[in-house]
Amino acid sequence: MKLLCFHVAGQDFALPIGSVKETLPERPLTRLFLVPPFVAGLINLRGEVVAVLDLAALLGLSGGKVEGRNIVVLRANLLPGARDPRNAANRPAAGLLVDRLDGVHDLPAGDVKPPPPTLQAEPAAYLEGVAQNGDPPRPLLILAPERLLGAERLAPFRRETRS
Repeated sequence: MKLLCFHVAGQDFALPIGSVKETLPERPLTRLFLVPPFVAGLINLRGEVVAVLDLAALLGLSGGKVEGRNIVVLRANLLPGARDPRNAANRPAAGLLVDRLDGVHDLPAGDVKPPPPTLQAEPAAYLEGVAQNGDPPRPLLILAPERLLGAERLAPFRRETRS
């Protein structure tokens, strides 16, 4: 299992590499009005306007302003209601603002455990699983990008995508 690993608000996260279109250094965002703080703004990515979500704010994590953040651009075929997932694979769906990238790592699929049963339903729904990472070992939270983009709190901002 290939994962793009990154840090947000002092925690280790990962996404399946197949869900990632590309990563970029943080760039100036066009802020939007009448949106919650987890919608950080918009960027122009080679002619495509892409919404960037502040992952810390979306997940309810507190963290200070970090210099040199990155944007992880997710593929559009992950969006709920994408008309033609094959054509959408190379289009950007959304960007996730993260504090720092940690690279691509291979993880044996057997090392991924389900989210703990004591975790509340909403955060557990965003997770593909949990693994151990680093020395000393720390939890690595593996996000399920299609469920994250399908989150109920993002529903008011969702529109049908064109392929």
